[in-house]
Amino acid sequence: MPGTGAPAQSHTVARLLWDNTNLYICYEASDLDVWSHHREHDSATYEEDVLEVFLKPGPNSDQYCNFEINALGTVYDAAIQREGFPMGPRWKAWNCEGLQVGIRVLGSLNDGGDQDQGWVMEVAIPFASLPFCKGRPPVPGDEWLFHLGRYDYSLYLPTGCELSSCAPLTRPSFHNAKEWLRLRFE
Repeated sequence: MPGTGAPAQSHTVARLLWDNTNLYICYEASDLDVWSHHREHDSATYEEDVLEVFLKPGPNSDQYCNFEINALGTVYDAAIQREGFPMGPRWKAWNCEGLQVGIRVLGSLNDGGDQDQGWVMEVAIPFASLPFCKGRPPVPGDEWLFHLGRYDYSLYLPTGCELSSCAPLTRPSFHNAKEWLRLRFE
């Protein structure tokens, strides 16, 4: 978990694939009470169960993209021009054209009276829509930085909310790109 290094209580598995058109990511998120209410594009999806993807074209770049997708399939997408907090110009008005999202809830969404198994999210992110790709996909050998994160809000968690991360973040902020992992295209 960001800031503590402790393992997350809510198990999450993610897989990444790519071709010349898209980066494909599949998340499998265990969750005893899946809930999401935001339906409007670019709404505050981080206030509920959400899976996040961060992509940066390398350590020397001053821009990155952030995707947040809730259990309803609502997308928050933003392009960030500078690192740091406050985060500099955040292009919330930017939309990732051609983004495809699929969601499957294993249980009943927004029903606290039962126990769910979790949810699965699949996303296809078109390279042509990422501002830093300039219309070209990565080539074998390219290295980006990436981070996959999760907010899990749950009645079953001691604190009610758990942040988890694939990267060993030293503080509870998903936007510290210096601590993200390397993504090598092979």
